[in-house]
Amino acid sequence: MRRRTDATENGHGAIAELVCLPALAETLGELERVQRDCKAARNRLMTIRERLDGVLDDAFRRQSFRPLEHLFREEEAALKAYKHSATRLAAAEERWLAVQAALAYERRMMSGSVPRHRLN
Repeated sequence: MRRRTDATENGHGAIAELVCLPALAETLGELERVQRDCKAARNRLMTIRERLDGVLDDAFRRQSFRPLEHLFREEEAALKAYKHSATRLAAAEERWLAVQAALAYERRMMSGSVPRHRLN
């Protein structure tokens, strides 16, 4: 995630950044992929739940209960997939925020003078 350099300048008088921009782009890309996956998992779960609700309403109206176990298993699997996606999303968001914080800290340190309490 971070690129190590011995030089503080890039040869043109400008300070080189330590946060690798490809890593920043990769982190953002991962976050966007995980967000899409999580949204798709949530949509699948909602679709299954709507179908299950419709089948249950119909069964109550007709007082005819056919086996519904497969729908409950399908809902359980979709819920498990959604929870897994939500966990991955939280981790990706945490990584993205950490990279943003590192970049902000780096820019602040490079743009200003060193605080007096940091000097020996």
